[in-house]
Amino acid sequence: DVVRGRLVREPQQSILGLWTCLREYKKDNWWHTTGGLWGIYAIFKIFGPFGAGTSMVLSVLIGALYDEWAEPNTGYSLLAHLLGVSGEICGGAGGWIMSYAIGREILLHFAAEKMATLKAEMDKFQGSLFRYMLFLRVSPLFPNWFVNYSTALIGMPFSYFVVASTLAIQPAACMSIAMGGMLRDVGESGLDLGKLAKRGGMMAATMGLLSLPLIPADDWSKGMARFRRLLGRAKEKD
Repeated sequence: DVVRGRLVREPQQSILGLWTCLREYKKDNWWHTTGGLWGIYAIFKIFGPFGAGTSMVLSVLIGALYDEWAEPNTGYSLLAHLLGVSGEICGGAGGWIMSYAIGREILLHFAAEKMATLKAEMDKFQGSLFRYMLFLRVSPLFPNWFVNYSTALIGMPFSYFVVASTLAIQPAACMSIAMGGMLRDVGESGLDLGKLAKRGGMMAATMGLLSLPLIPADDWSKGMARFRRLLGRAKEKD
């Protein structure tokens, strides 16, 4: 499914099929299953263009497959979260290192326009490269694999890359792994709309809280100033 691309073309059927198979294999071969799945995730992140579109699907699969270290109220697996986030970060870091070592000429040849756009955007954030790295991670302008490769070539410190990537991936990781947990519950015990609504609401609130630190400082200041003006006008009317 992974090699032939079925995981991306038919994600629902593929995830259910893989979950059914791996769930049984995992009972007797926990370390093999976990190491293999994590390794596939990291490798696809290192060789980004070949694994484009698989990160979300693999995160959902991890969420469906692992229920260890579950949070009592939501049933959210902290082990699944650790596996998904660590695979994302380690794979991205591997892509950064590979690009730093051998990627400059390749990117300049095949993606010269994107590199120029990236450099132009970087000039706007000269006061804070860390904030720029956060912007790149949450921006839809550039795919993740391109960010992994290109930031190594424009002077982005490796420590900024790792920390910003770790922070920015949290909302998406929570969403995809929670979706996997919901699919597991449906597969094991049938459809319980009340339980799904409760878990969905709690995960939406968690994602919202995790997304707050990703708001750029300038936008946050402008939003708060506008909010204070609106409060002042409301008081004047009263």
